[in-house]
Parts: sequence; structure tokens; C-alpha cells
Amino acid sequence: MTSDCSKVAGGGSSFAQAFQLCSEVAVVVWDMPPQLPALGKFTLAMQSQPVPLVSMTLPRADGGQCVLWAMKPGSEAEDAQIAAADGNTLQAFALQPTARLPLLDVEALLGNLSPEGRVKFLNNLLTVWRSAFRLSRDELFSTVVEDAVFTLVPAPRLANSVCQIAPRRYLVETDISPELEISGIYAIGASSVLPLPSQFVIGNSSGRGWQSCHFILDSPQPARPLHIMFLGKRGIAVRNLPNCNPRFPGLQKWWAEQRGDSGLRDFVVRQLSNLPGSGPAAAIDLQLRAPLPARRVASSQTHAAAEIDLALSLQGGLLAGGWTKDPTVTLAGIDYLREDGTVLPLDGNWYEFPAWSRDARTKAKTDVTGFIAWLPLDEPLGPLLQPRFQIRLASGAVKPLVPKPQPFEPVAQRNRILRAVPPQHAVDEAFRTILAPALECAERELGKTIGVDHTKDYGQPRKAPLVSIVVPLYRVLDFLRFQLSGMATDPWLAENAEIIFVLDSPEIEDETKHMLGGLHILHGLPMKLVVMNRNGGYARACNAGARFARGTVLVMLNSDVVPREPGWLQLLARPLIKQRKLGAIGPKLIFEDGSLQHAGLYFGRDQRSIWLNHHFYKGMPGRYPPAQVARTVPGVTGACLVTRRETYERVGGYTEDYVIGDYEDSDLCLKIRRLGLQIAYEPAACLYHFERRSIRRSQDYMRGVASQYNSWLHTQRWEDDIAALMPAYCDGAHGAGVSIEIQARERNAA
Repeated sequence: MTSDCSKVAGGGSSFAQAFQLCSEVAVVVWDMPPQLPALGKFTLAMQSQPVPLVSMTLPRADGGQCVLWAMKPGSEAEDAQIAAADGNTLQAFALQPTARLPLLDVEALLGNLSPEGRVKFLNNLLTVWRSAFRLSRDELFSTVVEDAVFTLVPAPRLANSVCQIAPRRYLVETDISPELEISGIYAIGASSVLPLPSQFVIGNSSGRGWQSCHFILDSPQPARPLHIMFLGKRGIAVRNLPNCNPRFPGLQKWWAEQRGDSGLRDFVVRQLSNLPGSGPAAAIDLQLRAPLPARRVASSQTHAAAEIDLALSLQGGLLAGGWTKDPTVTLAGIDYLREDGTVLPLDGNWYEFPAWSRDARTKAKTDVTGFIAWLPLDEPLGPLLQPRFQIRLASGAVKPLVPKPQPFEPVAQRNRILRAVPPQHAVDEAFRTILAPALECAERELGKTIGVDHTKDYGQPRKAPLVSIVVPLYRVLDFLRFQLSGMATDPWLAENAEIIFVLDSPEIEDETKHMLGGLHILHGLPMKLVVMNRNGGYARACNAGARFARGTVLVMLNSDVVPREPGWLQLLARPLIKQRKLGAIGPKLIFEDGSLQHAGLYFGRDQRSIWLNHHFYKGMPGRYPPAQVARTVPGVTGACLVTRRETYERVGGYTEDYVIGDYEDSDLCLKIRRLGLQIAYEPAACLYHFERRSIRRSQDYMRGVASQYNSWLHTQRWEDDIAALMPAYCDGAHGAGVSIEIQARERNAA
């Protein structure tokens, strides 16, 4: 390199020196003259300004400052100038191409810097410079970094591979000073400098002030030695990893022996859950094979006691529940123990209710205070089946709490949430910030697992159906033969409609296919069976069936609804086709004894100010005069709801976040109303409804808080719309409404 010297403002002189950092990158090193302000801003200007051009200012050991610029110079020598903020030139020199420059003498550079300057140089080298010039796999750059490492830490401590947790991924252990505060980890090899994911866990003290540290290393060549660089807020640490040959032959062997450090177990679970493929399943299998012993603080007449019996690790947070008993008022709180040993109190967002517990030995019941709590988390815990907690006493003492392994499958998690609070205590305070976020997470994860497995056609599909009838099937097939018989004996329906059955309980697939095959032979109606891969609920089943629909008009029909006589579908479809302001229409539904089940749907508040769905004239005689009036209504039941397919698709179909199945129909009607369309009731179309036979098969709906949650969620979503709508139906229980235009000649023509 050639370098010219020029006078520096204020007297004296200074030299800039340039070196080769790697094959294409050069670095200019300039010792700032002592008479210049330490905090001044200095720039390096060239005729063809390189991009990127990065710089750093480092403190020297003698108290001065050193400025470094890194860039990719051109192929010919160029004039360069170092200038002050006021534009005054401080140094002029000729910068040679990178290939002509000497290699950077890292040892000499670091020898001139203060301890803080050395750490800052290495930090910038590994972060900003490596990233800006894409040097992770540059051999010369690796040599420079290794030189810096050996200069700063001539004899690094050892790190050891514990076990392989996945192909190419190893759990590595070492010890670290607790003052380091790790901000980044790098693997330095002979030809690469690679950042590792900042995924580590600090454990207990390992003696002489050191703390154990475990991290994950991704290494395609386990036999090659590496240096591991820990960058910290208060310095650096270097560890020598001779190879990745693990101490344990497999992850299961290590896990079975790792009962003491629960935080490390949690860390491994989270790492496995982030791996594609079978990682989450492996994490679950490990925990089920070798679970932690469940721990609670037993009930006592003189001491605080507690148990965690609900601890679901969900995508958005942690739902915890259990009970406490505090006869001497010594309980200060309950905390969640994170994998790094820090704690998060639960009592910032929890709900208490009267409960009882049963003694494991005597089976005696004890009155306790039940609780549920929701702890939002920035990073998911993964499929952690036994999150750890502690009871905190007023004295400062703590005692561990560990639940039994928790459900990990979305349906089981959702059903467990629905049983977290007794129905009589399922109130707004419990739903708003605790159960609702948890159920949203569970439903969202459940939705990701649900789809159509396959379809089967019975007969040739109708070429251009006017109407598509979608019938979801869940466990109950008792009325299928009667329903199909009523359709087959309706000439208009047989000529204009396609029938789509959606099996939402694939465990009865063989039985369903056998029955539909026989009914097709008997009646000759073409049908399609859509088989879901698992039970996903009423809304998802209906939406799946609607995606196969080809008709202009879409009918959502429950499997327990049976036509009373022919002509009902024509009566319902024609107004939709002719009246564009009509968004949906429903028929009169009667029980098997002829009494009214449905003559339109309306909303009424309960004692908690929650809007509930009600049916006009339910229980009255089927010929009750007010129920014979065709009119607009707030909504119609999903047991038989007819709309245009275009309208259904426009509003996104049924909303899928109501659990198990309820309130989706009124939600759909309110979405249609927001389009400015009306909902109508047509009594001339009449069908039997053997009400809610399928949902009774779901014990979690009948026994849990699903119905309360659905009504609460429905009210939260539609409060303003319902409050504005219902005054027009102020005597809703008596069936007030607005007449709709359905001409008598249309009925007669039907």
C-alpha cells in the first residue's frame, strides 16, 4: 500500500493504513490525532464511493481513538480522503485494490486497543461487518476471526456435546460467567463464521461462580473442531468444542436421566417443537415416557396449600388452573417458572370461584378456592406437558407445584378448557381475558388440522343444479333414510337439486357409506359424500360442503330435519332468486308431535345481559295463527337455512370460532344483514325437526361451558347490531315483524 501524509488541521500529522480483511473487503485503519475532538464525526470519501461502507470508532489503550472503515474497493488505485464534519480534509492517501493490500494484523490491532475496544471490534466484526459483506463462509475472514479469538483468549474453556436431538442438531453444554449476559452465539470453524440461533438456557451454578449453559448447535460435520464465541453485554467468552460426538447415545437416554434440571427439559421441548416434521411428536413422546413427578402442597389446617391441575401450553400463552387454601392468610401468590429460572406471577390475570378438592388418601372433600389464570407469552412454549409453578408465601419461602402431564391434542385441550370453570361461574370476568384467549388459541390450532379427506359420488352428478343441499352428519344417522325419502318423493327437488352430505365423524365412515349406497340404489338420487379427516364442528363441516356446491341457491340442512311434504324447497328458493334484497329464508319447523319448534329466530337478553337465541312461538300448536304469517325476522335457524351461494361466499360462510356448534346460524344471519339484505320466514314450507339429536352426543357441550361461551362471544361480536335490530321486534315473543312480498300466485305455482 502507498500512503500519503498531509497536514492535519491544528498541526501534527497522521497516517491512514489499509489492509485486506478478506478476498474482496479492505479495511482502512486511522488513528485519530489527539488534538481532534473525541466525539467528532469523520468520513471517508472516494471518487467512486463504495457501497456498503461501514465504520466503527474504537478506544485505544493510550486513551486515543481509532477509526476503521470497511469497504470493497475498485480494481484500480483510487484517491481517498478522510474529512471532518466541517469538510476540512484531515488525511489524503491512495487506496490500492484489495488484492494488493497486506492481511490485517489482528494481533497488532488488538494490542493497541483498550479492553472495551477489543470487545467492540470483535462484536462489530461478527455482526455488522460479517452481515454487510456476507462473509460467513469466507475462509480469509474466518482466519481473521480465529486470530482475534486466540489473541483475546489463548486457552479457551471446553464445551461438550451432550446428545443429538435431531439430524445435524446437537445439545451442547458448557459453563458461563453469570455476568456475561449473552446477546449472540457464533460457531467459528476453519472456513466459516456462522451465527447460531440465540437459543440457550442458563442453569444452576456449577461451582466457582460459573453457571451451566446449554445451547443448540447445527453442525453438518460433527467430527470437525469448532470455537464457540459468546457475545455479551459485558464482554465475550470463547469455548473450544473439539467435536460433536455426543456423550449420550440418544436423546431418550439423556432425557430419562435428566430429572433434576427441569428448566433444561423445558428448553429441549421448545427446541424440538420448532423443528419441522416429527420434532413436536418427539417432544411429546419424551414427556410421556419419562414425566416429572406431579407435586402439590397438601391441604392443611395451619398452612397454605395449592395444586395446579390445569396447565395448557397454547400458541398464544399459558392457561393455568387449580385451587388454593389459605387458612392462615400466608399465601402471597402462585408463579409460573420459566426455563431460565425467572418467574411470572399468575395473579395479574386470574379469576377465583368456590370449589372443592378431594384428598388422595382419605377421599374426603375439602372446600377450597378454585382459580384459572391466563398468562400471555411472546414465544410459544411448544408442546410442554408439565409447565412448572411455585406457591409463594408471605415469608418469602417458595414450594414447587408440578401438574400431571396435560392434554396436547387441540380437541382435548379445548374440551379441558370448557371444563375449567363450573357452568354457574362462567361469567364475563372469566371469559374476557382468560377463557376466551385460550379457546381462540385452541380453535385456531384445531382448524389447522381439519380438512377434507376424500369424496365419493353416488351416481352421476347433476350437470347444472339450481340448488345445492348441504347436510352435515355427526354420529347420528337415525333420520337419514326418512330425510332422503322425503327428498326423493319431491319431483321439483329431484329435478333441480344436488345433495352433498358432509361426514364430520369419520369414525362411522363405513356405516355411512353402506347406508348411502343402499339409499341411492333405492331412490336413484345422485349424491356426493364429503368425508372430513376428523371432527371439526358444524361450521367447518358446512363450509367444507359449500365449497363443493355448484347451485345458485344453497341450503344448509340438519340431518335431523325431515320434509313433511313435497314443494318446500321450491317455496324457499323462488323468493331468493326473484328478490335481490332477500338474503336468506327459512321454513316453519315443527316437532314430531306437530307443535312449533321454529317460526323465525329472535334475540332476548338473559339476567347477565347476554343476548340469547329464541324461536318465535316455540311449543305452540303448529297451526298457531301468528306463525302462519310470512314476514321478515331477525334470523332463521341453521337447521334449514336457504341463501344464495354468492351471498354465503360473500360473507365468508359460517364463522368457525364458535366451539362445537351453536350460534353460527344467527351469526351468519347478522353478517347477511350487514350487507343490507333481509332475512325471511316462510310458513308455507314446513318440515319436521327432531331437535339437537347430534349435539347431545357431545358430552363436552352438554356438561361444559361451551353454550355460555358461544352466547358470550356472540354478544361481544354483535351487541350493537342486535340492540339496534330488536326494537323493530319489540314484542318478539309474540312474533311482531314486517311482511315480505311473497305473491300468492308464486305459492300456488309451487
